[in-house]
Amino acid sequence: MNNFAKVLFATAAVVAVAVVAINLPPGGGSGTGGVPPSPSMSPTQEPSMSPTQEPSMSPTQEPSVSPETHVVTPFAGPDGFGICGPTAVDPTCVEDPRDDSITFTFDAPASWEPFEGLGVWIDDNAPPDGAALFIYRGNWLYTNPCRPEDGDPDIAVGPTVDDLVTALVDHPSLEVTSPVDVTLAGYSGTYLDLLVPDDISPCATYQPIEQHIYAQGPGHRWHMWVLDVGGVRVLVETNDYAGTSAQRLAEEQAMIDSLEINP
Repeated sequence: MNNFAKVLFATAAVVAVAVVAINLPPGGGSGTGGVPPSPSMSPTQEPSMSPTQEPSMSPTQEPSVSPETHVVTPFAGPDGFGICGPTAVDPTCVEDPRDDSITFTFDAPASWEPFEGLGVWIDDNAPPDGAALFIYRGNWLYTNPCRPEDGDPDIAVGPTVDDLVTALVDHPSLEVTSPVDVTLAGYSGTYLDLLVPDDISPCATYQPIEQHIYAQGPGHRWHMWVLDVGGVRVLVETNDYAGTSAQRLAEEQAMIDSLEINP
């Protein structure tokens, strides 16, 4: 499978950063067919990674050496990955020009590859050991994450941190952990995990959030920091699996620790 075959973004057809090698969904999101099975984790289960991101790694495990500094401005220009992307359902939505200038700087090992101005990944973010760090604005949700190709996202999400967190927690089928207050890179917000079901075989793709990557495999874990950056909601997210190595979890932790956000 080619390097980008498993990735899907809702705005792929119009965003300048898209490349032909990426397998992007039509109409603002990838879909999946069927209702997700009952998750294996209860909604009140504590996050698998704490707000301070203590990875599950051996005490002697160290992140890999020779990091490279990455600087990304994922929301610059037309609002392709912003809250009012080209497929935004709400016709009254107006792009917030403040997000254009927000810059994210972090250090990543040389083995991690840049991904289209949104962050970095390794092993295509695919199971069993893939991982990623991506940055989004957050957007409307699909009631059935297995079938976003059947229509537009239908759960409205306002522009604030609480709007997105509440929508995720109240979603009828998503498995999320209890939200907790957190500070990351000097900005306050909320942390929670979204846990993709262990069986998504009925789904062509599984995508709960518009203009967001779809699940790259069963049991995908999305660790979400939903932050207020000068009045602009920002979603910083790392992805991994139960089988992701301690080394890579440590590398994720090091990237999060090094993150700087400049509005």
